[in-house]
Amino acid sequence: MKNNLYIMSKVPFMGISKKRLTKDIGFIKSKRLTNNNLEKIKKIFIKNKKKYLLYWYLTPVIKFRSYSFRFSSNCILQKGSNIGEKIWYLVKNKKKSFILIGSDIPGINQNIISKAFYNLKNHDMVIGPTEDGGFWLIGFSKKKTISYPFNNIRWSTSNTFKDLIANLDKIKISYKITTKLRDIDNNDDYCKNISS
Repeated sequence: MKNNLYIMSKVPFMGISKKRLTKDIGFIKSKRLTNNNLEKIKKIFIKNKKKYLLYWYLTPVIKFRSYSFRFSSNCILQKGSNIGEKIWYLVKNKKKSFILIGSDIPGINQNIISKAFYNLKNHDMVIGPTEDGGFWLIGFSKKKTISYPFNNIRWSTSNTFKDLIANLDKIKISYKITTKLRDIDNNDDYCKNISS
């Protein structure tokens, strides 16, 4: 059985994608970063087609080209007013287990993805924290019905991951924390990524 992998992203158009980063480094660099990361994920998928089913969880759903790859199939429209609601839409509407990742994670690789799916086998959820206190990966085993885990989360702050973990402990959901990676939200993140 193939693993279901969803990539959550805004399409790399000016005024839509990575607004904070674009303000810091300009649209061209910001778009290149997003395209490079999406292309990297695509290459992981192509090398492992027998292991993964790849879906693009986008806003808005429109056709665009990232180098050699056209995002015109397996695209799903994001629904919800915040990140938690958008993630929960997939939980409520997809019957099979899945992992959802961000599109701004340069350090991602095949081993990290495989590790996350392995961890999901024995837990209700798997979470990948980011260096700035958020999370870049979240997965649901769908082994049992769980309560909504995103109440009162301070999104896009250094408390996001901590708030999520507190909620999971409160509602007694088993989880595994996987590899911590850096997401690229601002100029400082961008410069650290270049220098690493």
